[in-house]
Amino acid sequence: MKKAVIVGYGNMGSKYAEQIYSGKIKDLSLYGVLCRNAPGQQEIRESMPQAVIFPDEESLFAACGDFDAVIITTPHKEHVRVVRKAQQAGLHVLCEKPLGVTVKECEALTYDGEETVNAMVFNWRAREIYRQVYEQIRSGKLGRLTQVVWIANFWYRPAYYHHASAWRSSWGGEGGGLLINQCQHLLDMWNWLFGQPCEVSAQLGYGQYSDIRVDDKASLFFRHENGMWGTFISSSGDSPGTNRLEIHGELGRLVVEDNRYLTISENEASTTRVSETSQEMYPTISCTEERREVEQTENEYTTILQNFADAMEGRAQPLAGIADGRRALENCNAAYLSDWQRKAVEIPCDFELYAAELQKKIQEEP
Repeated sequence: MKKAVIVGYGNMGSKYAEQIYSGKIKDLSLYGVLCRNAPGQQEIRESMPQAVIFPDEESLFAACGDFDAVIITTPHKEHVRVVRKAQQAGLHVLCEKPLGVTVKECEALTYDGEETVNAMVFNWRAREIYRQVYEQIRSGKLGRLTQVVWIANFWYRPAYYHHASAWRSSWGGEGGGLLINQCQHLLDMWNWLFGQPCEVSAQLGYGQYSDIRVDDKASLFFRHENGMWGTFISSSGDSPGTNRLEIHGELGRLVVEDNRYLTISENEASTTRVSETSQEMYPTISCTEERREVEQTENEYTTILQNFADAMEGRAQPLAGIADGRRALENCNAAYLSDWQRKAVEIPCDFELYAAELQKKIQEEP
């Protein structure tokens, strides 16, 4: 039985604490919670009386011999520092997204620990419909992938959300907006399903829907070394929004709609083969089509926490490691830099240049 401490008792931290404390995660118990504010501490005493309350990082790491792992749910800019301290203490780590704000700061981390688990909370990997998509792609049923289009503008956030905390939706507090926050999940999913792009051309909108300085609208064009192209469109100000993923390959197409419906179209012949052999001007390639509704039977955060526990016990590999967190951040940093420079940018981008340009954005904030 491994013992974990939740670092940060906010929205996600409280959910993880409840799941672990109530015994929903096999072989993982809640040793304590790092919570700096008095109301939160009182809530922990009442709802989880056996959990140790740590008022600061100093008291937490002074007691690191009493527990095995930390689950980090602090604001973005604190992630790298806490992950690093946990790694130095020999603790297992599960970190909320994003791994950090800049790839440059993430170079201080260890990515190949043999004795400890270093994992990310990328819960979209635990969604059954995308696991089926992953298997379809890996099975080769689509053949060589040619083009992907993902419309993901379902993150509607009102002005109240953006101004709920001083750090939220700011360059200094979160390191950006839509891309560094909500879209981290999908940038990771892009890498997981299709491999990491080698280049991005981005156009971003800043304060298009609310009075904020950071991005709330994005159109990204990805290029992959294998020749695949990708278009990613998102926003946090449209409603009703759309979540539609189209994946095209030589042998067919996959379509995911609203995290619920999966349509599989399989060609009887590959587009390349028909192109090379057809003697017709406008040939039609016959295909079969299956549309299925995919249910999510288990809470995806429960799956992530259980996978973390299993990985610590040597029964599984993490669904996502912190190296995956770094790659998603590489996509994000390069997209920002592409928009700021008005040109295509390689992935990974110039880390030093991005950090310097971000610092300019921070200094411009009131």
